[in-house]
Parts: sequence; structure tokens; C-alpha cells
Amino acid sequence: MPRQFSLSLILLAAIFFMAGAPSSARAFHEGGVAPCEGCHTMHNSLDNMPMTQSGMANASLLLNTSASGTCLNCHQGSTASSYQVATSDGALPPGIPPAMMTPGGDFAWLKKSYSWLVGGTPYNETGDRHGHNIVSLDFGYLADAVNISAPGGTFSAAALQCTSCHDPHGRYRVLNDGTVSTTSKPAFASGSYSVNGVPTNPQVGESVGTYRLLAGVGYQPSGSGITFVNGPPAAMAPEDYNRSEDLTQTRVAYGAGTSLWCVNCHDQMHTSGAFVHPSDQAVGITVADRYNAYIKTGDLTGTIDQAFLSLVPFETGHTNSLADRNSLAAMARSDDSNLYGPGPQDSVGCLTCHRAHASGWPYMLRWNNDAPLMVYNGFYPGIDNGVPPEYSMGRTEAETRRSYYDRPASEFASNQNRLCEKCHTN
Repeated sequence: MPRQFSLSLILLAAIFFMAGAPSSARAFHEGGVAPCEGCHTMHNSLDNMPMTQSGMANASLLLNTSASGTCLNCHQGSTASSYQVATSDGALPPGIPPAMMTPGGDFAWLKKSYSWLVGGTPYNETGDRHGHNIVSLDFGYLADAVNISAPGGTFSAAALQCTSCHDPHGRYRVLNDGTVSTTSKPAFASGSYSVNGVPTNPQVGESVGTYRLLAGVGYQPSGSGITFVNGPPAAMAPEDYNRSEDLTQTRVAYGAGTSLWCVNCHDQMHTSGAFVHPSDQAVGITVADRYNAYIKTGDLTGTIDQAFLSLVPFETGHTNSLADRNSLAAMARSDDSNLYGPGPQDSVGCLTCHRAHASGWPYMLRWNNDAPLMVYNGFYPGIDNGVPPEYSMGRTEAETRRSYYDRPASEFASNQNRLCEKCHTN
């Protein structure tokens, strides 16, 4: 193998080694396409050895047998750091929670299965109930064992890859007028981040990447048989998004089109009679007032300027226009400097209740919606702290706490109900 390729991989490894700072992590994609050799092998070899035992190249000359595996080569790790979205198997012993706390969740929850007894009746919860089951045999991720296609859609579960949602080549870009194009000049920076409340905005003749390199209209995920009809959403995240929320919250500002983008694969979930939450519709005064007043079970003394809860985010009407991107960035903070709650014009969305990748709870919900209480007598339920099994559901206290991103149980009521109350309490 040419020395140049080995050198390229060494340099690439150095880039990721330094990626403790989000700006370094973004340098690999730079808002768009990454260096080719970061994902592909030029001649199906590395250091004079075949990439595969058979000598046959992987599809598209990928560095792994699948697209998801190629992504996980870099996006899996053992400790939380900026760009990683999955915890490695070696850091997942029984009772120990996954390490990543990204807004989208940690795919490693898919590998956490639980069993428990209630009154002699056994209950089982398999890991694949916890999120989007990306397929990567090399990393131990298998297709959904229950849903052969996307709920409310036709996308084959066996075809689900990271690249089913994220465009690996960054063709979709946001222009200075807020439109999304695939034919503009290459993105000069990521369009996903708020740096101390300030975005990186494109000027005339420039572009930035879409939020998280999400694909847009016309995208055809491999093996899916579908074509995207909705463009990527407007959204913004703080740079230090993969972090514990034990002291302050990580607020992602989800703007216009967030739930509509999910319709690309889950179209029937948004039709009358199937999806009862009025997604992408203004919540109105009543729901907004409830959200803003709610602090915890039994406490409705909250005010709009301190109302935001990262476990129940909402969608704003902001778009990708420069003015709206500035507004989104002002909200996307991790220091609790902007905790304003929704107004009547804001919306409930898919990500209000679900995480995008995976969570510690079934259906990738942000909180436990199957147990009677989230907090029991002041404790997060766990098999190791004496809380009844119908509340702990086979988990340790540490696993339950991590599912809430280490938020102290004391921030909730001593017997905290499910967070549906945030919008539905009276």
C-alpha cells in the first residue's frame, strides 16, 4: 500500500485524538464531505494487507462491511467526547450505563436488555426496543427484531444505516437566504453549532452544512426504496453537547421542519387517526401556559423565563434564514443562560418525547413512560436501592440516572410522575 495512504490514516487519527474540542471534531467533515480516505480504501488494502480476509472489497470500498460500521470506526468510544454517539462494548458491563449523553442519545442502549419479576410474573425488555436499530454486524448492531419496516412507513429495517438519515457526502447545504441546495459552493463550515450563542452563518455566495448533515429532498437512502420529500430542519446545538446535565441543561434549539423531516420515513405517524399529538401545529395558549408553569409534580409555580426542560424540548417556528439562525443560536446553550419556554406559536414535535438515536427507555422515549413513577421516595428506581421492581424495571440506579443525563433526582418531586405532565397537567 502506498505510504501516502498510511500517512493519511495517521493524520486522520491525530485529528480525532485532538477532538476533545468540538471545533477539532468538526474539522473532519468541515460542514460537508470528509477526506475520502477517512471512509474509503483506495485499493482495498491497508499497509500491504487486504482489507478483508477474502480479498474482496467492501461495498463502495468502505473501511467497514457496512456504512454504519464505517461511521462507528470513529463515532464509537468508551468515554463521552464531542462527536461520539455509541459506547464501545468494553465499557458496557451489566449494570453500567452507556457513556454518551448526546441530545440524540447513545446507540449502545440498543445492547441493554432487562428482565424483572413483579409478583412472580416475569417481564422482559429487549435492547432493540430502545431506538433506531442501525445495522452493523462488525459492531454488534442488528436489524429491529420486531418491526420489519419503519413504524408508520415502508423503510426496510434491514436497510437502516447511519447514512439513511445523514448524507455522508454533505451535499445538502444551507445558503445565506436559508434555502437548502445541493449545487452551491461547498460548505465552508458546519451549520449545526452555536458558539456562546452565536452561529456560523453563510454570507452571499457561501454555504454551511445542514444540521447534523441531515439529508433533504430527493435523497434516496440505500436499500430503502423511498425518496425524501421534506428538507432538513432548522436547528442548532451548543458545541459541548455530549455532556452530563448534572449542573446545567444542554439545550438544542429545534426549529421549523424538525418533525416534518421525520415524515420522510414515518409518514403515516402524522396522519389523522394514527398520530394524536398535533405535530408541527401551534400548541396554543393553554398548553404553553401549562408547560411554563410546570416545575415538577405538584409544583406549578414556574415562569416562562425558566421553563425549558431538555427532557421535554419543543419546536420553534425559526427557519434557516440568517435572522432565525441567530435566534436559534441564542437558545442553543449549555449554561442555562436561556431557559425560555414556548409561546403559543411554538410546537410539539417528534423530539419532544423521543430521542433521535436511542434512549434508556422503550421507543427511545426521553423518560420512563411504563412505570408508575419516574422518581420513587426521592430516589431514581434501581435494583440496587430497594425500589420495587415495577419501578426499577431491571435497571440499576446508575442506569436510570444516566437515562436522564445525570440530572439529580432532587430536581423532581419525591414521587415524580411521568413528564407527560409538562404539557398535560392542570
